[in-house]
Amino acid sequence: MKEQNEKEKKIRKKPMNKEKRFYLLTALGCAAALIAIVTVAIVVSTGDVNQAGNGGGTNNESTLPPASNDNGGNENSGNNGEQGNTGGGEQVVVKPEGMIMPMETVSLINDYGFYHNKTLNSYYEHVGLDFSAEAGTQVLAVEEGTIESIYKDDLLTGTEIVIDHGDGLKSVYRFVTEAEGLKVGDSVEKGEVIATVAEANGSEYKDGAHLHFEILENGKNVDPATLLTLEEK
Repeated sequence: MKEQNEKEKKIRKKPMNKEKRFYLLTALGCAAALIAIVTVAIVVSTGDVNQAGNGGGTNNESTLPPASNDNGGNENSGNNGEQGNTGGGEQVVVKPEGMIMPMETVSLINDYGFYHNKTLNSYYEHVGLDFSAEAGTQVLAVEEGTIESIYKDDLLTGTEIVIDHGDGLKSVYRFVTEAEGLKVGDSVEKGEVIATVAEANGSEYKDGAHLHFEILENGKNVDPATLLTLEEK
């Protein structure tokens, strides 16, 4: 009797266990499906919102170069154009701006202004600069221009060369010997040798061999130091 009862219990338990498993698996399957559906719905809705907010701008922006690149490109193009104009084809020689010194090496002995002339033993306004140099030292044109005069008729001034640079500007070189073949009307370049320093002579011979240099602006003397960089080399 007892064994029969146990068999009946076992028989009853088996259907109950299968039913529980079925319900449990079904519940888990439904839950998983629900989670998947909710996840897909969230992803889709988020994508729609982003696309609507961006208005498709993300794709459009990626096809356009950044604004900074546009500007940089324009600037580089301009610079390259300038370099091409100066560097392509013919070589352009860039000359120093402004006047150069009248000699390769200079040593200033007399300034512009109040001056005691030891040769004449007198005081007066010195209208130029005196650069000490050995006789034979090359004298250079401080700027391009045209030889206006080569004056030799006054023993006190010795030989004097005047260059007209245009726009009312002239340079004067005194106590020199003109370069061979140099004549009035010749065009000279900046830095071209126009003369050499002569032996001490004229109204300043006691100062030794030197170049007396003047600048005229619209017919009036001006301090050459305002146009030259006075540095001993």
